[in-house]
Amino acid sequence: MFTLFDGTIAENVGKAMTSTGLWTAIAKTVIIILLGFFLTKWKLFPEGTGKTLTKVVMNIALPCLAFTGFMSAFSANAGVDAIVNFVFGFVIYLLFIFLGKLLFSWVKDPTKRGVLAILFAFGSTTFFAQPIISAVYSTSSQAYAYNNSNMLNVAYRVFLYSYAYVAVAGIKMGKTEETSFAATMKKIFLNPIIIATFLGLLLWVMQAIPGSASQNWWTVRTDWLAPKNDAIKYVAFWRIDVTLPWIYQVATTLGGLASPLVWLAIGCTLGAVPFKKAAGDKMAWIYSGLKVFVAPAIVLAVLYATEAIAIACGYPQLISVYTVQSAVLMWMVPPATVAVAYCISFDKEKVMASDISFISTLVAVPGVVVWVLVLTLVSASGFFFAY
Repeated sequence: MFTLFDGTIAENVGKAMTSTGLWTAIAKTVIIILLGFFLTKWKLFPEGTGKTLTKVVMNIALPCLAFTGFMSAFSANAGVDAIVNFVFGFVIYLLFIFLGKLLFSWVKDPTKRGVLAILFAFGSTTFFAQPIISAVYSTSSQAYAYNNSNMLNVAYRVFLYSYAYVAVAGIKMGKTEETSFAATMKKIFLNPIIIATFLGLLLWVMQAIPGSASQNWWTVRTDWLAPKNDAIKYVAFWRIDVTLPWIYQVATTLGGLASPLVWLAIGCTLGAVPFKKAAGDKMAWIYSGLKVFVAPAIVLAVLYATEAIAIACGYPQLISVYTVQSAVLMWMVPPATVAVAYCISFDKEKVMASDISFISTLVAVPGVVVWVLVLTLVSASGFFFAY
């Protein structure tokens, strides 16, 4: 036990706390939010800048981010483990959408209650969680934890850019022409983010067509832009990250604007209220405690229950330790900047959402230490299988 504590646990905690990715993520979030805050306080940003920035994010940056996120190889990495993560992602997000409503059912204001539920369900997995996972589990076979996080993120993207958008926007069907079924479906499915998400998902899944990794009429050599080599590999022509890299890089650059522009918008929103009020927002602290400590504990409990059932049914290798590592860390992070952008854009509790984003980022720092300790002990227990 002492060897374990002195070696594995100390080593993993050390990796997390000395991770360039972790501190870069925290620094960029806090500094850019404060930049927006002070530029607003000093009147260098005109009134309404936050909303203007979120319009750029909603109509350009997020559609590019949603689409390019699916430009990767469709691979059943480590076989069943990849499929389990893919399915588990959809199951757990459906569970957390329900849990979010349940945990905040005591909040009287329906708008505030709905926003809290969305921010609880969707965390900053791509920007915040994955750099931590990559830093802590970056050697040997533990790199599978990072790959599994990509599989979990499929469901994240689908629900974040569809359900979360509809919920925060308040799109409802009614009897008037503006809120009719046809008008509602038009608002949902003609939204640039939704179009980009489902188009990207469709192209990603289409790579499962037999022969998409070999020479066929719909495939292109991966080295078609460079001198031919002996290691011939093929990808589907719609993988623009390989076949049209210049277009992909433009889309990636535009998608990369999403987080910094949203952080500036958060700063603008905070700049319109006294700083002490933001730090004294009790709801932000309550949310942060639930998101950083309770949410990952729920995920861990679900994983334990699932593996226990699998063992009882004679299938002891259903949930891997790499799935546990990635899933737990992905649910202890601050709210997704995309979800906060929705709140600012549609003026739905934008101040509270901005407070939550700022406070939970600070709370996540000690949270990383706690969960890396817990995960190291869980991994050492041998309950979940490793390969």
